[in-house]
Amino acid sequence: MVTTQECLRYLQTGAVTKGDADISGKGVILAFLISAYVSFTAVLVAYVTGMLEDELLTTVDRRIMRIKSRKDKHPRIHEIIQHIVLLLSDQQIVTGIAIMAAGFVGLRGGQMSVYHYQIVLYLAWLSSSVHLSALTLLRPFLNKHQGLRAWRLLGMIVLFFMLIVGLVPTVSYDWGTIYSPEADTSLPDTIQPTGWGIPAICFWGKTYGDGFNDDAPIGYLILIFSYVWKMGDLFVSPRNLYNRTIRRPLENFIAKTLSVFARRYMQDGNALWLWCFQGLLVIWIPLVAFMEAMASFSASLWLSALGLVFGTIQIVIPRYQNLAQTAAQESKWGFGQLVPLVLLVQPIGAISEHAWIRQGETTESNISEPVRRQTTGSSTSDHGPESEPLVDDRDGHLITPRRLVEVLGQRQASCEMHAEIASRSTVFMNTVLSSRLFGSVVAILHITILGAACVILSFDAQSIGYERGQNWTYALIAIGVYASASWLAVLIFGPYSRLGRKPSRRRATLQHETHGLQKLTPSSS
Repeated sequence: MVTTQECLRYLQTGAVTKGDADISGKGVILAFLISAYVSFTAVLVAYVTGMLEDELLTTVDRRIMRIKSRKDKHPRIHEIIQHIVLLLSDQQIVTGIAIMAAGFVGLRGGQMSVYHYQIVLYLAWLSSSVHLSALTLLRPFLNKHQGLRAWRLLGMIVLFFMLIVGLVPTVSYDWGTIYSPEADTSLPDTIQPTGWGIPAICFWGKTYGDGFNDDAPIGYLILIFSYVWKMGDLFVSPRNLYNRTIRRPLENFIAKTLSVFARRYMQDGNALWLWCFQGLLVIWIPLVAFMEAMASFSASLWLSALGLVFGTIQIVIPRYQNLAQTAAQESKWGFGQLVPLVLLVQPIGAISEHAWIRQGETTESNISEPVRRQTTGSSTSDHGPESEPLVDDRDGHLITPRRLVEVLGQRQASCEMHAEIASRSTVFMNTVLSSRLFGSVVAILHITILGAACVILSFDAQSIGYERGQNWTYALIAIGVYASASWLAVLIFGPYSRLGRKPSRRRATLQHETHGLQKLTPSSS
């Protein structure tokens, strides 16, 4: 066990990193990375090819990403892909728990260095990230087989708390730094003491030196948010609770505030009300686009992809920085290197059995089950039919309003006559989701995420071991870029889209006359 005095000395002078092929050997790292990337690729292929249930797709997936469910046309391919994801996700959750347990044993004994604990922690992070995306794809299957869902949920909870506890040593700003204050940098690289060689137990609950790492809360927030999101998504009740308490009230509030100005404009034609209406769109449309995009399957892929790349960087870069001291032991192919790679063959055998040996069997074991739209919480189910709302004109015919100001400014009696537009928020959301401007704002969001990811991950790759605590500033900049870019897009193009364009003269005249008749009706009677 390392004493406090030894830790203080190591923090000043550093320590030489000793190789451990059973933790960071070439075969071990490759086995984890191959398994994680194959799992993510399987989920990505299922999404791109449409080999998933229609209930998993939202309006953003269908209209913006152009994804359609094709599982009914290719049930065999759909079944094989889901079986692959099922096997690999099981492997991820088991290996993640196993390696974190081994990491805690080494940490408690004081024998595990910062470098090796970093490898252990982010190998488990990789397993967790990929497993969460797999759960999104497997939701219909797990809803059908609740026993399997129960033990996977238990595994998720165990790994979640392991990662929460495992991140504790990393909150120190001095975690994973290469050069300590009193290190002799003139020594050869093979015997150069660095911060990577310090026993990881020295950072347990202590920050030392420069204190708290500013990026530490981001790791905890991402971990907690992703687990609450995906674990809640496995059940119908949390999704319905979210819709009832957050999503629909917010949609109702947005539609109500916009309706105030839309109706005033449709009544007297004053351009001031139209400008107020268009100004509110600048604020609300980016918010709606963000809310809808986060509810889509593509958001789950973003979460897994970013977690996968981030975890890979946190493993590969430290390994490269310590090669001078560890390569002699960790680059050799031995028993501990070959066994993890050979074990990757096991899922291939199980998949082959399912794909070919059982091909002649009945499809009764298909791991998919249609679930009614109203229980999924998807955009389409929440907002009803995707057709535009209808209102009656002065001759009793039906017309289709193409402008949002017409939709929200139409008289209430019309809403009572037609069941498909009884809910103002449903009408509002259907009109917004079918507009090109909404698709453009969602595209801006995806571009912003990609740009921010490239900047943050590039900084991580260059700063590991040297500088920390800057990711939160880049994250805030990314939020500002999305907000300003989306506001600017709605401000410029909103008046030319169906969301902010003023109605045609015929429609405006019709609305004014209808409003006048409504005023005269009580007095004439």
